[in-house]
Amino acid sequence: MISEDSVTDIHRRWYFTLLNPSSYKTSAIIATISSLAIVGINHESYSVIELFLHLILSVVIICAGFFLDLFLLRGTSTNKISKVIHVAAFANSLWLVTILLGLLANIIFTKNSSILSYCLGGLFIASGLRYGIFTSVFGSRMPKSILISFVMPVILFSNLLPYSPTLIPQDYLGVRVLGSIIYIVGVVWSILADRAGYPHLKSTFRILQAFLSAWTENKQEKMEDIFDSRSKTDKIKTMMIKFESDQDKSVFVVLPDVHPGPFNPIGGSDLPHKMFKFFENNAIVLHSVSDHSKNLPTNREVNKYLESLKNSVVKNTGKECSLPLQTKSNDFTLTCINFKTIVIMIISKDGGMEDLPYSIRERIERYATEVGYSSIMVVDAHNGLGKKISSEEEEVICNLALTSLNKLKEHQYHSYKVGYANSLNSSIKFIELGGAGIGVINFQIDKHNYLIGWSDSNNLVNGLREKILEELSKQGLNILEVCSSDTHSSSGKRTRQGYYALGNVTTDKDIVCAFKEISQKALSNTTSTSSSSSYLEGYSEIKLMGSDQFDNYAKALNKSMKITKASLGITVALFIMMLYIS
Repeated sequence: MISEDSVTDIHRRWYFTLLNPSSYKTSAIIATISSLAIVGINHESYSVIELFLHLILSVVIICAGFFLDLFLLRGTSTNKISKVIHVAAFANSLWLVTILLGLLANIIFTKNSSILSYCLGGLFIASGLRYGIFTSVFGSRMPKSILISFVMPVILFSNLLPYSPTLIPQDYLGVRVLGSIIYIVGVVWSILADRAGYPHLKSTFRILQAFLSAWTENKQEKMEDIFDSRSKTDKIKTMMIKFESDQDKSVFVVLPDVHPGPFNPIGGSDLPHKMFKFFENNAIVLHSVSDHSKNLPTNREVNKYLESLKNSVVKNTGKECSLPLQTKSNDFTLTCINFKTIVIMIISKDGGMEDLPYSIRERIERYATEVGYSSIMVVDAHNGLGKKISSEEEEVICNLALTSLNKLKEHQYHSYKVGYANSLNSSIKFIELGGAGIGVINFQIDKHNYLIGWSDSNNLVNGLREKILEELSKQGLNILEVCSSDTHSSSGKRTRQGYYALGNVTTDKDIVCAFKEISQKALSNTTSTSSSSSYLEGYSEIKLMGSDQFDNYAKALNKSMKITKASLGITVALFIMMLYIS
């Protein structure tokens, strides 16, 4: 299984993709204002008419420069006007900061250096930044990146020079030397950072470009090809309970042994919704005790997996179940129902938690066999944002599971009725939800209703589960638990986590009202005749991403960050020297 540290590291690095402005229009304004400010700072070199002409030319150069860069970078993997404009905003802003720090250096070191010397230093800094982005993000080759990186800065710098030749400074040797060294540091960084994942990853930048292409343009082919080439075929099991009566369509509770992900729109990111449609929109697709090593790398493998479910085999059937049993300890709640042929066990933690470790599932399945159950569906409710559970907490869960399985043996069996409803035909359209929306299944056992809620979302914000349970209980709705599918169809958002959990955007009040509405529909849809269940198992031989991929990506990211920090340290030291000697 994947090292939790690897997943955490990858999530942590996601934050750096949010550094650019959310709109290219904002970046265009930043790029233009920065260039105007650079011209304005040099106003003492100009007459009034010259200043006006330089300002006008600056705007023209910037606007034309967007399309010039776009043209020069044609053929690169992620070339796009919005990205070019973002680059201009970063480069011009850094250029302006260089000049301002130079003026500050004049005060600190009691110097009287020319502003144009700092402008020349800014040219090298801006060009170095452009080079780094062109090689890493755009995928431009080194020689081409070097040439293109200087084109716009040189044109902009030419516009800073006074029209009177006698005012043009002839010699800035120190600035040129240190500026060149800073640029060379950037070139060395690009080589080392790109090879940070070697030998497992030939090019770190190639993965970055494929990721950005998928994230910003919904072009998943390159990323899926990379994932697919490193995936291995494995055999996985899907557990299903089919509930049916004489009068209604069958309802499915599904527990796939694959994990949604890795991120939208790659592979099995939208798997819960696709499975929901496969079961004719009458299902809740729960989260198994699994992690991202069980991701399907491509849409092709997803389709192959769904096709294999048609060969699922009925293991046994039954018409009775036990009353639900809930066992609690500290922050954990275990909800169990025994359908005679199979037990459903849902594990939840009040404060939220990361994906449960596979060792818990193994231990609980072993306990179930020892106690005398034929099969058990161990469900990770995935209804709160939290950290990896500790070894002590794992012991708590396993002890609760053993206690629950023993107590469940003592429960009497009853006939039952099933009701199901989802939000597909309602007005509920929350941005955090995947295509399957919200679903609720009701088990009417011994004339009492027991509801289980489900959302096709990537988790729930902390505290939302408790609020739903509390508010619905006040209104006479006995909802045992709320689960999420952990869909990754809502990933790629500009949040620190990189996705919207249910409750990130929509208010708690609206979400509670939605669950109330669907719960009431599930109650009204409950059959008038007793239901029966069939337990099915499906086996699929498909490609899974495995743990090695994520470990290798995390190692490459960590090594790249160390190289980047070292390069930045050297650059800052050289930059300070340049300010001093200018």
